[in-house]
Amino acid sequence: MINLIRNKYLNRRVIQQFYFNLYHNILFRKGNKDIFNSGYHVFDKNFPFENINLDKYLNFPNNNFVSERRKIDLVDLKKIYDILSKIGAISVIKDYFGTKIYSYDNSVLTLGNKKSSDGSFQPHHDSKGRRIKIYIWLNDKNLNTHPLYYLKKTHKQILNWKKYEDTRFPNINKKKFDAIYGNKGNIIFFDTHGIHSHFKETDVPRSVIELTFEPFGLLNRLNSKNIKSETERLGLIDLDELIK
Repeated sequence: MINLIRNKYLNRRVIQQFYFNLYHNILFRKGNKDIFNSGYHVFDKNFPFENINLDKYLNFPNNNFVSERRKIDLVDLKKIYDILSKIGAISVIKDYFGTKIYSYDNSVLTLGNKKSSDGSFQPHHDSKGRRIKIYIWLNDKNLNTHPLYYLKKTHKQILNWKKYEDTRFPNINKKKFDAIYGNKGNIIFFDTHGIHSHFKETDVPRSVIELTFEPFGLLNRLNSKNIKSETERLGLIDLDELIK
């Protein structure tokens, strides 16, 4: 009985969700609520590309792959974060988490012409607790490309997992998801604790800038006990260091 009560009411993810709801419903009363309410948000300003050249991250001899990631050089990354700060996108992240934040991934993600129903091309959540990803679209809108699929409001559920298979949901009907097709410069925020993605059934390439943000704190996955090892493993960057 004690273990049942502990697992249902006293585990870290349940407590984290309680305080997350408290913060957004009672304490936090400014800014955009779309991410909290739905799990994703299309920013109202486009990313301006005038002062940054991303061609070197987009040149491939062919597109004969499912997906490829290329890490963004620090000099270009600082430009990207400076722009995001100036147009108010970083404030959305800080409002959502309300705490110290680390950034990682920081890459250009290109989907090629191969189809897939494996790995991240299954409906899934990222099994990392509360995180935000930003996609900055690098192509003109094309309904023949693979969109971002998101199952609205699932980020509010307590999704527990004991093994990898617990994080995959291959049998959810694609029609239940919102399909988000970006236009060049569109900025999409989404909480990766919600169920997202689906089978890649298109062969038309497209690319996005992919940035991941995760909070640091007592109830978060990143905390004082593992921050050193996780920084070494993931290449974490203090968000304030990037935009100071």
